[in-house]
Amino acid sequence: MYGVSKITSEQNIMLTTFPAAHYSAQSLAEHLDVFARAGIVVDMICQSAPKGDSVDFSFTTSYKNFAAVMKALPEAAKVHPPLISGGYSKINLYGEDMVTCCGVASRALTALAGANVEIALITTSDLDISLLIRQQDEDAALAALNAAFEL
Repeated sequence: MYGVSKITSEQNIMLTTFPAAHYSAQSLAEHLDVFARAGIVVDMICQSAPKGDSVDFSFTTSYKNFAAVMKALPEAAKVHPPLISGGYSKINLYGEDMVTCCGVASRALTALAGANVEIALITTSDLDISLLIRQQDEDAALAALNAAFEL
């Protein structure tokens, strides 16, 4: 187990990235508000560390939202055009013991590296780690993670 009690996956995930978005709470809120008003559920929100007055800002959503995302993009794309890519799976590692368990992320990344699975995006909380990987690598990733966490 090593802190992880359940591993799940979801296919057909797309990634939207706003490179060099303006670094302010207001700017990021405005980006997300565009998609909220369009009824798009976003997940795995990730912001890079600030680089001067800009950040790279990404989120995932189901590929079934592709048309709605494309329709909302002109309002959301303030300065730089966003990058859109698809063909991902999201793998979620969950465990209530993760709060007090050291090395969970290290074990997960080591297992994926051993299976030659690259990670496009990673987000975490006290109870879970979400990993965005290429959909074609999902079976290998799940096998490696289940073995690493003895599930």
